[in-house]
Amino acid sequence: MERSRGLLLVAGLLAALLPAAAAQPGAPCEPALLATQVALFCAPDMPTAQCCEPVVAAVDLGGGVPCLCRVAAEPQLVMAGLNATHLLTLYSSCGGLRPGGAHLAAACE
Repeated sequence: MERSRGLLLVAGLLAALLPAAAAQPGAPCEPALLATQVALFCAPDMPTAQCCEPVVAAVDLGGGVPCLCRVAAEPQLVMAGLNATHLLTLYSSCGGLRPGGAHLAAACE
């Protein structure tokens, strides 16, 4: 019980700190960090502000679609049932700057 409470505390702290880290202009692509945030806050077809921030940051600030492809390949997203197509659809729904995000899934193959 104590261990699960500690894990929840750590997850909460990460959730509070990750948006600031993901939104830094010129920030490099950090797939593991971004994937953790996406896994916590995103579900297919359900863009929320907490979900949109890391998805849009991965593309617009972190290195374009290749960064999002790297994020999609992270184990925690694979286990959450999210793939590059889901993330690119979320990116478009979240108002990402690059047009036509959903059809760019082929770039991840």
